[in-house]
Amino acid sequence: MFSKLRTLSLALVVTAFALAGCSGGTTSAPASQQPDYAVTCVGVLPAAKAASYDETVSPARQKQLENGLITLDALLVEHFSGRPDIRFVNRVQLSGLDSGNDALTRARVVADKVSCNAVLETTLKRFKERVGGEYTAKEPASVAFDFRLIAMPDGAVLCSGSYDEVQKSVMENLYNFKSATKRGFTWVTAEELMREGLDDRLNSCPYLTPDE
Repeated sequence: MFSKLRTLSLALVVTAFALAGCSGGTTSAPASQQPDYAVTCVGVLPAAKAASYDETVSPARQKQLENGLITLDALLVEHFSGRPDIRFVNRVQLSGLDSGNDALTRARVVADKVSCNAVLETTLKRFKERVGGEYTAKEPASVAFDFRLIAMPDGAVLCSGSYDEVQKSVMENLYNFKSATKRGFTWVTAEELMREGLDDRLNSCPYLTPDE
């Protein structure tokens, strides 16, 4: 009898493992470099594509990246919803600013426009939607991005971090069984994967968490 119960328990565990996925990849925790700096408000720039992406990218890949930028911008608004200390600059506003091509100069111009002493930059490196459904994905979702929070006007980096995830099945990555359980053992979309990564990374930066 004991042998039969043990066999049944093992079968249930294996079945749970095989059902679906959790994410696997790398994350980089933000590092605080200016512990005494008081951030009054943060100007948020529109998400940018990584410099390594150029015109050699296929049209289909380019479309995915464009969708990723739209998704990242929307998730930033969602993440900081209701925060009066967070001020967004959209793409139209940014294009109308005389900020040149230098990243620090652009950040200073944006900070001046929104009257903030810190600017948040996000850079999209990869955004690939899953191919298939929640339980039978042929290709998993894949997301990678960087962020950094810059103090104004000197340009010191207050926090920076990265997120690079390709969802894997539980059998491929047993260490993420907790994540798979949270997702109900399903394959998530690229948007869902990005939301998880963005919330995790930004919440790890003390300058971006709301005062209690």
